[in-house]
Amino acid sequence: MTASHSQPKTLALVIADIHLQPNNPKHPINQHFLSFIQKVAPSSSKLYILGDLFEVWLGDDIGLQDYATELNALKYLIDSGTQVFVQYGNRDFLMKQRFSQTTGIQLLPDEYPAEIGPHKLLMVHGDQLCTLDENYQKMRRWFRKNWVQSLFLKLPQTQRKKIGSKMRQTSNSTGRSKSSEMMDAQESAIVALLNRYPDYHTLIHGHTHQPNHYEFTMNQHSYHRYVLSDWRPQTNYLSIDSQKIQIINFE
Repeated sequence: MTASHSQPKTLALVIADIHLQPNNPKHPINQHFLSFIQKVAPSSSKLYILGDLFEVWLGDDIGLQDYATELNALKYLIDSGTQVFVQYGNRDFLMKQRFSQTTGIQLLPDEYPAEIGPHKLLMVHGDQLCTLDENYQKMRRWFRKNWVQSLFLKLPQTQRKKIGSKMRQTSNSTGRSKSSEMMDAQESAIVALLNRYPDYHTLIHGHTHQPNHYEFTMNQHSYHRYVLSDWRPQTNYLSIDSQKIQIINFE
């Protein structure tokens, strides 16, 4: 018999803003994500998740239990040969070393320049680009301080869960009162970011929940900006191979 040849893997897939619900693997978003991990992700060599994989992450001790089903699926994906990379979002920036060691998922810095085949891609979550929301940017800088995180993670689990629940309620209520312009990425922030990486002419991010593909010219170069969809649970993802970058809907 002639051995069958498997299809070559896609170079990479990119998703963002899944907002997996804790302790709720039957939730439509969680179910849709598990379907993606089982049916789509194995076709790729690498999977990049650009922030807000989780609705909330209150420490590795809590999160590894709250999302055990989904993390087991990701670990199986990794063991099967697909590398998984995760960037911090605005809701799940407390993942630490235990998270990586337990899952095999590799944590990325806030700004990640990646070379994938012939493509030079700059990946960010996107919240740092929403500079009109000055109150959020102040809070972001505060919560990203190592000593603030260390103090929070030393609190008992019950107290962290109460604080996390309160913060989610506040975030949801204040988000409804903000204009779409305030919650969108600002051109000045995009330009400043790209100027720090002059060799990278493609920016990929999520966070704004306003998926689109933009083409523009800057510094006499053509640029692309891909904004990823959140999961409602319907979503889209980027598929990257040696020839092209393609937006694909996942219903």
